[in-house]
Amino acid sequence: MRTRNFPGFCGFFIFATCSTFVVLGQLYESPKIYSLHIRTDIQFRFATTLITSRVANPANYSQETVFDVILPEEAFISNFTLEIDGVIYPGIVKDKEEARKEYEKAKKKGKTTGLVSQKPRDTRTFKIKVSVAAFSKSSFNLTYQELLKRVKGAYEHKIYVNPGYPVRDIQISVAIQESRDITKLSVPPIKALNELLTEGEDFTENAFAVITRPTQKSAYIEYTPTIDDDSAEGLSGQFIVQYDIDRELDGGDILVVNGFFVHFLAPDVQKAIPKDVLFVLDVSGSMTGRKIDQLKDAMYVVLDELQEGDRFNIITFSGNIYPYKSEMVDVTKEDVFKAKEFIHSISANGWTDINEAVLRGIDVLKISKQEGERSPVVVFLTDGHPTSGVQNDQKILQNIDRANEGEIPIFSLAFGKDADWNLVKRMAIQNDGVGRKVYEDSDADLQISGFYDELAVTLLNNVSVKYLGDAVDDESLTKAEFKNYFKGSELVVAGKLTDAGAPTVDLEIFSNGVDGALVLTVDEKSNFIDVSDTENLMELTDFKEITEKTWAYLTIKQLLHRAEGELNKTAVDVMKSKAKELSLRYGFVTPLTSMVVTKPEVDPDEWRPPPPPTTPKPTTTTTKRVYYRRGGGGGGGYGGGGGGDPHYMIRIKNMEHPICFDVQSVDGEVHNLITDPRNKITVNTQIISGEIGIHGEPKTYIGEVAIQTSNHIIVITPGAIIFDTKVFPWTEEKLKRFGGHEFMLSDKGHLLTVRFKFGVEILIRRHMHKATDTRANYLNIYVKHEDGFSKQTTGLIGQFVNGYKHVYLRKQFQNKSGQTVAKLQIKEGAKFPTGNHVIAEDDGQTRYRIAAKLAKRTDVIEQGTEMCWMVHKKFEKSLYGSRESFLRSDFIDIQ
Repeated sequence: MRTRNFPGFCGFFIFATCSTFVVLGQLYESPKIYSLHIRTDIQFRFATTLITSRVANPANYSQETVFDVILPEEAFISNFTLEIDGVIYPGIVKDKEEARKEYEKAKKKGKTTGLVSQKPRDTRTFKIKVSVAAFSKSSFNLTYQELLKRVKGAYEHKIYVNPGYPVRDIQISVAIQESRDITKLSVPPIKALNELLTEGEDFTENAFAVITRPTQKSAYIEYTPTIDDDSAEGLSGQFIVQYDIDRELDGGDILVVNGFFVHFLAPDVQKAIPKDVLFVLDVSGSMTGRKIDQLKDAMYVVLDELQEGDRFNIITFSGNIYPYKSEMVDVTKEDVFKAKEFIHSISANGWTDINEAVLRGIDVLKISKQEGERSPVVVFLTDGHPTSGVQNDQKILQNIDRANEGEIPIFSLAFGKDADWNLVKRMAIQNDGVGRKVYEDSDADLQISGFYDELAVTLLNNVSVKYLGDAVDDESLTKAEFKNYFKGSELVVAGKLTDAGAPTVDLEIFSNGVDGALVLTVDEKSNFIDVSDTENLMELTDFKEITEKTWAYLTIKQLLHRAEGELNKTAVDVMKSKAKELSLRYGFVTPLTSMVVTKPEVDPDEWRPPPPPTTPKPTTTTTKRVYYRRGGGGGGGYGGGGGGDPHYMIRIKNMEHPICFDVQSVDGEVHNLITDPRNKITVNTQIISGEIGIHGEPKTYIGEVAIQTSNHIIVITPGAIIFDTKVFPWTEEKLKRFGGHEFMLSDKGHLLTVRFKFGVEILIRRHMHKATDTRANYLNIYVKHEDGFSKQTTGLIGQFVNGYKHVYLRKQFQNKSGQTVAKLQIKEGAKFPTGNHVIAEDDGQTRYRIAAKLAKRTDVIEQGTEMCWMVHKKFEKSLYGSRESFLRSDFIDIQ
């Protein structure tokens, strides 16, 4: 085959970017976008953007087209639909691994595929290929949402447009509805996708954007370029809307709708708090050349931005540490000039000792912090990985966390593609700072100085928002305490109300300003937003959903953010599990979920979108109550397989002594002990291995326990207790209430009691061993008042609550050795005859008979001993059933 080009047409080899090509003298046209409409609805800073792209295939054969969208990095995709031949195929948000498998399956069948492509800075892409039939059209509809951040005194909403060629019908519209008067509104000219920063502000406006102001609190922007306005490649760039609202020195705006609230706080504080800023700058060998020059240029600008009354210092580091001064320096013209001379003199060489450099900076600022009310900040920049001193990222983070104790915010910059972004980001998160990438472009110096400009002026320190009484579910709150409130920024808190019908909440805001303590309050008339008095210009989102969506968005963002900086792996798992559950519930595509769009393998005329998923109702059985008490992990005893533990003690009604049995386990297994669907309680345990037993097998123990309610997750480890996303040390005596339940830490850091409102108590004791001991640290679990569980309860231990298994004493006697032994009988699936221990032989029920021996067993919770019926290993399975019935793949369940 030979390819032949004609004037005005492009070659076959660049088919993906051309609309027309010629093969063997015949003219071919690829599918083209004939309509592109982008609409954004901004309601109280929460932006919902809908992109509708319509594509036509002019050829007499099917062709592949690509739907390619650039998204803001902070946005979550919330909906996607594909319309082909009048049939709509929805995108479904799924667990990331589940979505990947479905994607691979579709790909093998030649159906829908996704691609990764080059993108502008701080963005991500959504890309999907679809085959369009001959002479037919298809439509793509993508919705994404984000909470706009206030930076440098304005909210900025960006829409990325890049069809690749002129489109005749292209429209962009943005509607804004705010809580206060919009005081600043700007629509600058289209900015190139990868346009670099330039010095100074560009105050020109987009000549083709039409702005309408229905009210002082609303605005409508419409941009409809003609095909003549586009270049030969079509419209390509960033459509930007910037705005701000009126500010006062008050407690901010609160939006309360349908049981959720969002609180926006940006008080108009006039006086800045003096700042102590320490710059920790990497000058290792990898900074040689252009990077060190850009760093110097940035520091010249930053030093000029320091405020009178501030103090500063500089530490440069490579394999060694080079402080500019031994203590903080006052900001004066003379001292700034001298600091610039120091910056000018630095050169790049040597290794990279990140650990020692940051620790040295913390020491300097801790000394200065004792000298009065100031705002301390570390600005840390590196372009590489640690190559000197402590080089393990985890150890570096632990050292900094231990030295800083959360006192000093660390703002971190990763300079260039070789920088250790993971370390830089986690360091900032752990220490109440912000991490940012600096790209190796000609504007790197402006990126660095621009980042500093965001935190140049501190208005308030230690801001704490306190919601009074019990009107707010405290566990639902997003972050409500902030180290700093910077000029031009905004603090946002969201949560659930305990009374969904409440119109307001009482609160107080405590903070420290330059003149001392500052307490802010809210007024019911002026600070609470009246939704009924607002105008929905775009109607892409419902006012009834706005607070709940914003709460979910913020909660997911903050959970993922905290998980990135958390050192405790179990705490990370809990945070990610909660974030995934919310992502799936609200249909957000996040780092933990993906969206799958596949064309079903049926005739389109017969296919309809699937109904929304429903939660199956638990089945119920009416059976006799069976009581059980203890379960634990720890102690000796060889049981074959994975070892002799964990062992369980179950108290059965009408039996004088409990039954004790072991569960053969292996390291990493997850056991479901209790699942009560009516009370919405799940208890899982994760197994760990310890020392080697006398038969050469590792002994196993309960290493972690997860207790889940409908709204909360408690994970207990020997090292800490993680409640949702909060980490509590065992040594802290604490009583905490949640959703009518409570948990209490007591007994000098060894006993945790969880009391449920329906009467059940779960007690967990931890066992710690010396570092030189080969045994593991482990947990024991004990259940009291178990009759509070519902009859639908299942699980390794729960099965004895629902009456599915009835255990009773059949025969008891003394053996030749003088030991008390017995035959126990287990009956499955029928009611237990009241007051009768014997069941007739002909009742047709499944029975097992097992041998048991009466022996002493340690009561690990109450630190005593108790006689119990020890079940012979050979018959354990008859008691607790098949392993598959209680094994779980996930330690924490997504509900």
